[in-house]
Amino acid sequence: MSVETGKKLWGGRFEKPTAPIMERIGESISFDKRLYSQDIRGSVVHAKNLHKIGVITREELDSVIKGLQQVKEEIEKNQLPFRQELEDIHMHVESRLIELIGETGKKLHTGRSRNDQIALDVRLYIRDEISIILQLIINLLETFYNRAKENIDTVMPGYTHLQVAQPVRVSHYLMSYFWAFLRDKKQFEFTLGVNDELVLGSGALAGVNYPTDRELIAKELDFSSISENSIDSVSQRDHVLNFLFACSQLMLHASRICEEIIIFSSQEFRFISLPDSLSTGSSIMPQKKNPDIAELIRGKTGRVIANLNNLMILLKGIPLAYNRDLQEDKISLFDSVDQVKIALEGLTAMVQEMKFHPENMQSSLEIGFATATDLADYLVNIIKIPFREAHELVGKLVSVCNSKNKTLYSIDVEDRKKISEFFVGDKYFEAISLLKSTDKKLTYGSTSKERQLEQLEKAKMILDLI
Repeated sequence: MSVETGKKLWGGRFEKPTAPIMERIGESISFDKRLYSQDIRGSVVHAKNLHKIGVITREELDSVIKGLQQVKEEIEKNQLPFRQELEDIHMHVESRLIELIGETGKKLHTGRSRNDQIALDVRLYIRDEISIILQLIINLLETFYNRAKENIDTVMPGYTHLQVAQPVRVSHYLMSYFWAFLRDKKQFEFTLGVNDELVLGSGALAGVNYPTDRELIAKELDFSSISENSIDSVSQRDHVLNFLFACSQLMLHASRICEEIIIFSSQEFRFISLPDSLSTGSSIMPQKKNPDIAELIRGKTGRVIANLNNLMILLKGIPLAYNRDLQEDKISLFDSVDQVKIALEGLTAMVQEMKFHPENMQSSLEIGFATATDLADYLVNIIKIPFREAHELVGKLVSVCNSKNKTLYSIDVEDRKKISEFFVGDKYFEAISLLKSTDKKLTYGSTSKERQLEQLEKAKMILDLI
């Protein structure tokens, strides 16, 4: 059977050629060509199994492996044209192999179906891509750690409801994302475990009529387990769902910090600035410097979440076992891989290069009365005033400050004294000190310098073990 005849490799029972619309709607080579490496890797091991069970000779095995290696080289050098009529990556590899080595190439598909073949390819692909993503996450974690260590003595506003709440160290803010992305790393590692199952040998759905050595294939392809049920093997996509969920969770974290980068770099905040190399301008407004990377990552997050949703909707009504709908699962998978990798690179670059502006952070803290709670605690702990009374006194002071456009630091002593005699003297200013405020936080995991040093030490231990 040659490619030139126009017949499909599966077309023995068909008397008429496929219609043009069938060719166009049925092809997947436009996107599944990126599975060529995994498809060939699986085919090499499948050929070794065929040799072991006596389907092909040693010489035929050598010929198949050599031919598959040549196909791989041709694809990587863009020497193998992809043709719609050959439908998918499996048909392209097999057809070219037959052209190269003749009749022996026709034996390669013995004992397998495209159903379990693609299921294997996708599992190999997910494993390969997770290894890349994990390294990108590690790069980001190291960047958060290094920037946090550099900025342990810089204080910034912490927010609730996007209103100034309490002072926190910049290190505390950055490390909050360190732990978030560390959880993302663990989520991808969990997905590796869900993905770690050999499905080849399941055939179309019922198994195969050959004594396929699945243990051999699993060992050769480094799978630690073998699927228990051939119907489940070719029809379930739980491993893809897990992967897409891990991607979505990571992108949610990325989008949140990107939102803050956008806000904090605005003229109204000016807490940080990005270098020119990571910014863009306006075609009409010459003064503009836009945080486009952050905006694009925030936008890409919607795509990744939609990809997870897309696959869940695709799967919800499919009866067992394989249905052609499942061809569409790879579009969501491939797109999420691309978006996550470029988002991690972009986020790492921004965190590495962003410049902090402590003077603007301090101004915002003062205007936002960030140490009002500390002042109330001072009245409770030192003066022994009940908290509700202390809360009311500080609230009155804040109200007077607002009416006179003053801060806790600039309000006249006479105005303070009218509200409470305890709002005068050095102890008052010590109570509202921004830096001292952070060190009053005693609990493990808090923003005090002592706790920050603990947090950084633990993070360093984790990074050293990765």
